[in-house]
Amino acid sequence: MSDDEDYMSDKFLQGSEKHIPSSLIYRHSDRREFALMKKRTEIESKLKQQNKSIRVVEAEKREEGLSSAIASTNKGFGMLMKMGYKPGQGIGKTESGIVEPIPVEVKTDRHGLGKTLRKKESHERKSMNAKLDNMDMKDFRSRIAQEKTEQVQKIDLYKSQKVCQELDTNTNVVKPQESWFWPQASKEEEETDDTDDTDDTDDSDEESQLSNLEQLDILTKYLRKTYFYCIWCGVKFNDEDDLRDNCPGNTRNDH
Repeated sequence: MSDDEDYMSDKFLQGSEKHIPSSLIYRHSDRREFALMKKRTEIESKLKQQNKSIRVVEAEKREEGLSSAIASTNKGFGMLMKMGYKPGQGIGKTESGIVEPIPVEVKTDRHGLGKTLRKKESHERKSMNAKLDNMDMKDFRSRIAQEKTEQVQKIDLYKSQKVCQELDTNTNVVKPQESWFWPQASKEEEETDDTDDTDDTDDSDEESQLSNLEQLDILTKYLRKTYFYCIWCGVKFNDEDDLRDNCPGNTRNDH
C-alpha cells in the first residue's frame, strides 16, 4: 500500500490534525492557526455585510420599518391619540375606518406612474380577445361538424326511402305506411298541397315536425322489422335471427 492509502502513515496523521476541534489542540502552532482561521472567517463575514448593494440595504431597512408598529413618538400618531384614537380601533367617529395604515408600494422601475397599469389592462384585454377567438373557433368547428352530420343523415334517409319504395313495390304495396317513407310520395305531396285532404295535411305536419335523424330511425326500424334489411350492410337477410347475428347494429356508427 502507498503512503496516501496507509492510515498508519505520517501523512494520514498530519491530515487528521487539521480537523480536530479547538478543545483538543495542544500544540501552540495549531492553536494559533485555528485562531487565525476563525478571525479570518469573521473578517470575511463583516466585509460581505459592508459590501451589500444599496438596493439590498434599502430593502432590509424598509422591511424592518414596515414590520415594526408606529411608536407613540410619531407626530401623526400623537395627533390621533390626542383626538381620542386608541390602538387597534378603526379611525373615524364611528370607528369604521381602516385599522392598519395604507401599505407602501415601492416603485422599482423607471416607467411612468400609469404605464404599469396600462400594460396590465392591455394584457388582460389581449387575453380576453384570445379567449373569445378560441370560443369562436370552437363554435365554428362544432357548426361545421353538425352540418356534416346532418348532411350524412339526409343522405342515409334518402337511401332508406328509395330502398323502402323498392321493397314495398316488390311486395305489391300501393301506398307507403307513412307519406315520407317513399321519396317520390313526398315530392308529389309538395306539388299537390292544395288538393290534399285533412288526413294528408296532418301527415305533412307530422313529417315537418320530425328531424332527419328521427325519420331515419323510424324508417330503419321499419325496414329491419318488415324486410330484415339493413341499408348500411346493403343486404336483405333471411330472417330476424340472421339479421341479429350478422348485422353489427341499426346505426351508422355501429358499422
